[in-house]
Amino acid sequence: MKGKQIALAAIAVIGFSTFIPGIAQAESLDELNQQEQQVTRESESISAEVQLALTDVNKTYQKVDQLKAKIEANQQKLAETNQAIVAKEATIAKRKAVMAKRLRALQMNDATESKLEMLLNANSLQDFVTSVYAISVMQNSEKATVNSLNEAVDQLAELKTQAENTQKALESNQASLESQAATLESKVQALQTELKDKQGILQKIATNKAVEEARQKAEAERAAKEKAEQAAAAKAEAAAKEAAAKQATEDSTTSNQATTTSSSQSNTNTSTSTSNTNNSATGNTNTSTETSTNNSTGNSSSNRVLYMESTAYSYAETGYSITASGLDLRQNPMAIAVDTSVIPLGTMVQVEGYGIAIAADTGGAIKGNIIDVHFNTVEQCRQWGRRHNVKVTILG
Repeated sequence: MKGKQIALAAIAVIGFSTFIPGIAQAESLDELNQQEQQVTRESESISAEVQLALTDVNKTYQKVDQLKAKIEANQQKLAETNQAIVAKEATIAKRKAVMAKRLRALQMNDATESKLEMLLNANSLQDFVTSVYAISVMQNSEKATVNSLNEAVDQLAELKTQAENTQKALESNQASLESQAATLESKVQALQTELKDKQGILQKIATNKAVEEARQKAEAERAAKEKAEQAAAAKAEAAAKEAAAKQATEDSTTSNQATTTSSSQSNTNTSTSTSNTNNSATGNTNTSTETSTNNSTGNSSSNRVLYMESTAYSYAETGYSITASGLDLRQNPMAIAVDTSVIPLGTMVQVEGYGIAIAADTGGAIKGNIIDVHFNTVEQCRQWGRRHNVKVTILG
């Protein structure tokens, strides 16, 4: 079993060294863990900045929508003012026509004769004065009416000017807010690119850690094997010396020729023992290689399955339709919010009872073994509720 483990570890180290050039073997696991923690902290910081930027984007677009509503209301007010001005000007025109008609009637009659006729026909001087006063009052009333209408037109014209100025200001504010929103969206895209780079660095660090762990394991097993072989060799050598000493004692009374023959046989046995030891080691190596090859061939990749707690949310409730990864939930509603240390952003998953979705969002309450599935309506979120032990299959 130990031989199989050593062979697998050796294959892993050789494979990583072949396909991933430039790996810093000198880096210890402690250094790699420190790098991983640092990059993870930076990634979390960037994710927080993305959330803040997305919040600002959504708030800015809300302001734009409010300005659009104000612009529409102001346009309605401006149209009503224009209609009122047209109506007032029509009324003034009618009044002026009536006054002109009366003026022409007065001009057609001789003013002196009219006044003389009024004086002669009057019962008294008081009647004459009353008649003249009535005519004057009537003329002044018409003039006052026209003046009042003119003032109303002037007021309406002033309201029109104010409405036009307001319209210009609102449109200018709208353009400014839309420009701010565009800037914020560019910032979000830049942060997402930076976050993606950090994820790539984390993947490289994870690969380096796997290589370093395999190397250390292989080195430890190799050292253990060498120690065991040295111990076995020392034991065999001690046994051979003991046998040789025993044989020498037994044959001490024989002739020099018998002693020489015994020594030759002892050397022959020692060589045979050494040859058997080498053959045994060669057989073990072949067995380990074959087992390693079979294991390597028999392995097959499968999707990772997690059992997680699940809640639900909707952009219709929060008012924010852009996720942490930049996904628009109005166009791509099948999305989930995740803890990126458990499921990275951009991962395709299959959620039991929900369907296939993309890990596109994060949240302050989404920590650890929990996901938040997205629905278009709040009612669908209520129906989903809070579920436990939901099967989540990682598709890639």
